[in-house]
Amino acid sequence: MIRRRYATSMSMPKLKDVDLRIAAHERLFARANQCPDTLVIDELGLSHGACRVDIAVINGHIRAYEIKAEADNLLRLPRQVEAYSEVVDAASLIVTEHHLDAAVKLVPEWWGVILAERRKTGDVAFRRMRKEYINRGALPLTLVKLLWRTEVADLLRQYEIPEKELRAPRAILYEHLVSILPRRTLGRTVRETLKSRKTWRDRARPL
Repeated sequence: MIRRRYATSMSMPKLKDVDLRIAAHERLFARANQCPDTLVIDELGLSHGACRVDIAVINGHIRAYEIKAEADNLLRLPRQVEAYSEVVDAASLIVTEHHLDAAVKLVPEWWGVILAERRKTGDVAFRRMRKEYINRGALPLTLVKLLWRTEVADLLRQYEIPEKELRAPRAILYEHLVSILPRRTLGRTVRETLKSRKTWRDRARPL
């Protein structure tokens, strides 16, 4: 059961997505952003962009954070939960008081819940309402789709796969990599490949 200590003042301006995103980077992910072995990235695409993680933190695990600000609605949340469940190791919902009760009912027990509130000073405070747990339902084939085709081909070359086979459709290459690597090794390989990217196509790697 979610319990509150206080409510957000009605006189304060509504918390927007950008408010929560900036505050999260400054407070929740300050240490992670400074760690050379950790990648913190906004809008991480899942299943080739079919769904996007608001903020992903990648180190020894892939952790996803979904933001629901006051102006947002919860219509997409069930689909986002489904997509996250196939890929990430852990997930947390960053939510305002406005959506707290309804949103908690839409996320599974392994999701953490973080309440975002505006203080009287105007800045944003975060309070963990529910601890996150490891997701046991991630699917290897969906996980490997975080990688680009060229990245998968480069990985397969390490196992001396003939160049002729590397010209196969992307879906075949994904299946091939999943069949070669044990699940734990596959997870580590995907994380290390993501962390080693220098660019993200239309954007530079976050500093």
